Order: sequence, then structure tokens, then C-alpha cells
Amino acid sequence: MLGTSAAKTLHTSDVDIEVELFARSGGRPHNRMLVNKGVAIGLLEPDQTALPATGVQTCADTVRGIDPRTREVRLDSGDTRAYDALIIATGSRPRALDETIVGRDQAVSAGRLTTLHSIQGAVRVRHLFATTGPARVLMLGGGLVALITRSLVPGANAIGEDAARRLLDLHQPQHAAYLGRTPRVIRTHANRITVVLDDGTRVKGDLAILAHGTLPAAPAPWTGPESIPVDGHLRALHAPRQRIYAAGGVAVHHYPGHSSYRIDHWDDSTAQGAHAARALLHDLGLADDPGRYLPASPFSVRIHGHTLTGAGHPALGTSTRIVSADPLLTVHHLGDTPVALTGIDTVRLVHDWIPNLHQQTSVRR
Repeated sequence: MLGTSAAKTLHTSDVDIEVELFARSGGRPHNRMLVNKGVAIGLLEPDQTALPATGVQTCADTVRGIDPRTREVRLDSGDTRAYDALIIATGSRPRALDETIVGRDQAVSAGRLTTLHSIQGAVRVRHLFATTGPARVLMLGGGLVALITRSLVPGANAIGEDAARRLLDLHQPQHAAYLGRTPRVIRTHANRITVVLDDGTRVKGDLAILAHGTLPAAPAPWTGPESIPVDGHLRALHAPRQRIYAAGGVAVHHYPGHSSYRIDHWDDSTAQGAHAARALLHDLGLADDPGRYLPASPFSVRIHGHTLTGAGHPALGTSTRIVSADPLLTVHHLGDTPVALTGIDTVRLVHDWIPNLHQQTSVRR
């Protein structure tokens, strides 16, 4: 999505440049939000998630490597392409379950253990629901069905403790939750799966979905877990004069007064892609300076009949303040600066607060 966002921004900039968008081999850009909200639950076919054309040339040939010295990209087909400027928007890949867990590979091979990060994963989940009817789903990680997580307050690192506790209160009366636990053994049967936890508890289900977060999926030479550090304009720090930019799940940012961080969220990735394109145009002398990238994109999801809404990146915060208890709205601060919002059933309040993010003098008391 963010690569498409960057390409569209460049294409509509009304400047004389040639833009080429590279997608995965054999694939086409699609709306990641519809993977679990559409395909997995049977509302959409995979083809219906395709993004509209951007107006630029698109090549379905995975970029495997980049040589900043020669300004070339190496493609899956063996071809190469020269470039004057490059935006890397290759996203992320799901974290795998630890290989020390007995039975992991057998469960994956049998289709009883999967991730929900791609169209292929969504199709696997949908197929199981279609063949078994009502299914018991085990969530390994911070997802929300039978929840298995080593955290006592799942989601606290991502959305803040107040909102996470409120969601847990909504979850527990309806579904099982195994908190502070980790899987040790997975046993795969003909039509179900059993997860044995570290306290000996056995949890049975039809399918286990792994939700342990993501890792960056950058091409060489940035294939390590640290991925691509960027400056405030999303320029790659390892090649500051090469006009290489990174956005989305492959980019590592540094917020003033805070440690490095990475955001792997659809709406924010789209915003990063557009910002990187505007920074590229500025560096080419073709547009105004877009300024420093600061995360402020809103997000929302329906959980147990309620809407979790937020904006910005809560992990940047060093303190939180509840500005509304019912409905819940929490503001996350870094020092005196509000950097993120999370709330439940507070869509209007969140959008009213967004202009205050990253504005030290605009904190409400």
C-alpha cells in the first residue's frame, strides 16, 4: 500500500519524472487492510483486494537487492534497473514461532498453525472456516477467541495499558484468556490442534493464528533485523547522498528525545509513502520541503462490539493521561508533548485531538 501511495504521489505531482513501481513476482499491489477484514472471513475474494492503478508503470518482479554505488536494483528475474532516486517500501514479514517449540513445523505443514499477514494466510483461514463451520481459534500473541499470551495485559505496548485493560475486560467474559503463559508443545491431530502451555495447560482448537508481531522485509544489503534507519525526511542514513528513501515496516525512525522506533501499520505506512515521495521531489528541487515526518495517522478496529480508535504511535509515550473515562480516551505524552491517542468508542474525540499531536504548546489541561 505504501509503495502505491508513493507512486501515486509522484505521478500526480505534475513534474517531468519517470516512475516505475515494483511489486512481488506474480503479484499485484493489494489493500492489506482487507486481508483479515475481507478475505479471511469470506466477504471478499483475493482479486477484490487489488489496489486501483496508480498511473505509473508496474512491474511484478521482486526486488532482491540494491547497489547504491552503481544505482541499480537487482530483480528476481535476474534483470537490473538503473535509478536516480529510490523509495524502498517492501513492508514486513510475520515473526515465526520459536523453533524450539515441539511440533511447530508439523502444525504449519498441516495448515493448523498460520499467520494472518498475507493474502495466502487469509485464504488458508477462510478455507478452514468453510470446511469446518464454526471453529475455535487460538490466538498466539496479542490478538483478540481463545487468547494465549505471555503478557498479563496483552496489547499494552502497542495501544497503552488503559485501553489494553479495557479491551481485556471486554474479552474475558466472552472468550478464554491464558495470560502470562507461553506455548511449549503443539500437537496436530486429524481435525484439530492442541497447544500445551508452560504450566501444563492443554488448549484445544481448530486453528492457531500466530500474532507475535513483524520483522522488516527489506532487500539486500538491509536484510538484517535492524532494517533501514532513516532521518526525519525518510532518507536512508546509510546512503545519505544516494537519494534512497525508506517508508513503512522497513524504516527505523528516531523521534527527538526518544529511542529508535518502527511502525508497521497500514494507514501510517501509506502516510509515510506519500511523505517519502514529497521528500524525494524536494531533494530533486521539484517541490517544497515537506518537513519532518511525525506519526499522526488514525486507526480503528471493531472488537467485541466496540471500536478501538487511535492516532500516532503510543510506544513513543513516556506517560499517559486519561482525558475521558467514559468513553475512554488516553493521551500518550513524551515529556510535555502529546505523541499518540488511544480510545474506545471515541472516534470523534480522537479526531478532535489529532491536531494537538507533536505540539508541545497545545497540551490540554
